[in-house]
Amino acid sequence: MRVAHVDWRKMSAQFKASNAMFLVAYFGAICGNGLYLNAQILTKEDLQKETTVYEAASLQAETSNMSALQAGQLWSRLGTLYQDAGKYGQSERAFEHAMRFLTIAPVSKPDLATAIDNLGTLYMETGNVREAEHAELKALKIREELNLKSELPRSWYHLATLYLREHRSRKAREFAQRAVNAFFADANGVPEDKTGSLLVLASSLCQSHQYPEAIAELQRTLHITKETYGSNQFPTGLNTFLLGYAYWKNGDLASASEFMQRGSDIIGEELGREHPAYLSVMSQYARFFRNEHRQDIAQAIEQQVKQTRAKLNADPVYSRSLQTMDVAAPF
Repeated sequence: MRVAHVDWRKMSAQFKASNAMFLVAYFGAICGNGLYLNAQILTKEDLQKETTVYEAASLQAETSNMSALQAGQLWSRLGTLYQDAGKYGQSERAFEHAMRFLTIAPVSKPDLATAIDNLGTLYMETGNVREAEHAELKALKIREELNLKSELPRSWYHLATLYLREHRSRKAREFAQRAVNAFFADANGVPEDKTGSLLVLASSLCQSHQYPEAIAELQRTLHITKETYGSNQFPTGLNTFLLGYAYWKNGDLASASEFMQRGSDIIGEELGREHPAYLSVMSQYARFFRNEHRQDIAQAIEQQVKQTRAKLNADPVYSRSLQTMDVAAPF
């Protein structure tokens, strides 16, 4: 195979709220410019309101007696908000402002590591792999030196997502397994982190052609996504489709057909039939039909995907999403 860079905190209503790639992650491993799923799901309106507040505060940071640490935290948050809205240039500039403040003594290295990590995810989303890896490894080093045990899983998760995107499956699997173990051992661990890290782990197993192991992890994840988001939301749809893909590659064609059909239907309903994530999924679905010698169905899907992508490429916003989208990372 996203999961954009996709941070799995950016899913479901997020994707409807912005024209962005999705995680993991690549999706979360996969996809990208959604809104963060933490305590609540932000709407597009919520994102704009919060951005407006932080933009106003950022102006005061330049002229007031606000501490460098506070100013750095403010600009870092603004960078994340711009990133969620798909405003990549503004996001990068905001993170640069954050770094300028956060490197003023006395330096808060945990906050600096967070800002560097956030910048790394921005680079990942926009395809700047070299700078993404540099930033993520730098953030990891700071956290290791400070023994920030609670922050290390975040670095492992993001590095796993990056290596998955680059098809460096062994490194992706190693970091993803560390993240999974840590997130599940944390009594306060949130479902988004557990789901995202499991999907990246499963996807790395798919890349390594370890399909039975991938199926086991995807089945485990599907239980969590259904419980957390419901049966008809995007995270569950993507999980379902990936499970179908793993069944296909493992030779269980009946299960593959069922899960891929169900997953693609949910993704189409949630994101729309013109969303880049849906188009990537349907391209894989067409491959499944070609493999099963059902050329008529495969050709019809491929033609529809081709026509839709041609239409979207004419739109700069969607064109950007198509370039950054990496839903296909595990395939």
